[in-house]
Amino acid sequence: MESTAGQSLTLDDIVHRYGGSVAVDHVTLEVAAGELVALLGPSGCGKTTLLRIIAGFITQTSGKVVIGGRRIDELPPAKRNVGIVFQNYALFPHMTVAENVGYGLAARGTDKHAANKRTAEMLEMVQLGHLAGRLTKQLSGGQQQRVALARALAIEPRVLLLDEPFSALDKSLRLDMQIEIKRIQRAAGTTAIIVTHDQEEALGMADRVAVLSQGRLEQFAAPSAVYDTPATYFVNQFVGTANVLAGTLESVGTDGTFVHLDDGTVIPARTPAGLAQGSKVVACVRPENMRLADEPLGALAGTVELGMPLGATIVHEIRTASGQRIKLSEPRMPGTVPREPGTRVWVKPVTASSVTVFAAP
Repeated sequence: MESTAGQSLTLDDIVHRYGGSVAVDHVTLEVAAGELVALLGPSGCGKTTLLRIIAGFITQTSGKVVIGGRRIDELPPAKRNVGIVFQNYALFPHMTVAENVGYGLAARGTDKHAANKRTAEMLEMVQLGHLAGRLTKQLSGGQQQRVALARALAIEPRVLLLDEPFSALDKSLRLDMQIEIKRIQRAAGTTAIIVTHDQEEALGMADRVAVLSQGRLEQFAAPSAVYDTPATYFVNQFVGTANVLAGTLESVGTDGTFVHLDDGTVIPARTPAGLAQGSKVVACVRPENMRLADEPLGALAGTVELGMPLGATIVHEIRTASGQRIKLSEPRMPGTVPREPGTRVWVKPVTASSVTVFAAP
């Protein structure tokens, strides 16, 4: 069998409509060979529709799907050589683990000896060789997931598609399986697309994350860039937690960018694109990028309302003088306890680069 692992995937200006509604709105993605990309977004954002378009289960209204430099739009699902792991794994309960893994090979008419060898290789890769003869209905959820992954990889797919693969697993098992799937994907050298609405899952597993909203691509970047420098207000609000401070863009120039907050405080910020001085804006700062200040210059005055020790960190909720609640997260040293409710404090962003500015929604 010719190896097809690690092939590039291009979604070129994909549009898909259901009746009068647009499910995918001019989405373009270039996925490198061997890359793991997460499609992240809320329900109804278009991520599952894109996955089904790649697989060939539905035909897009317009645009092109290209794998390994070859356009595959006219090919039926069985001819696209795309591996799929569904939410419910879709295993055959009356078949053994080995029979499930080898099913796709048998369906393609692969020589029995070669199919048995490939099946054994895949079972060793997912560390289930010792369970080859067991029925899949006798396995745990995590084991079933690995069988489904081995079956998808056995056919040496050009692209591996994972549709919410952890949704059926207990939370305690999810992290282990995320690590396991990434290990297996790396070992196989397979290009992979994972659909998820879980931001931690996407940020932890993917080489790059495509954030979608209402069918549109909001940002496609490395996880650190999506989190640290969100491209749009939607990404800022959907990924992670951020304090949102209303104000006016006071100055943009060589001396830096400053936002005059509605409570009168002036804070430095990262320079936004396409916004002029005097624009109504929101300055967004993640809780871990806020710190307690020793003096009021450039800081918001507030009162501690609540402190929560969360293992290695402490999260304080602080009500500012204008009545807004903001969150501040800081490392917790051994023996450190939260500040008492009612404590007067000043808080400010750590750096200008930690403050992202958007036009006021």
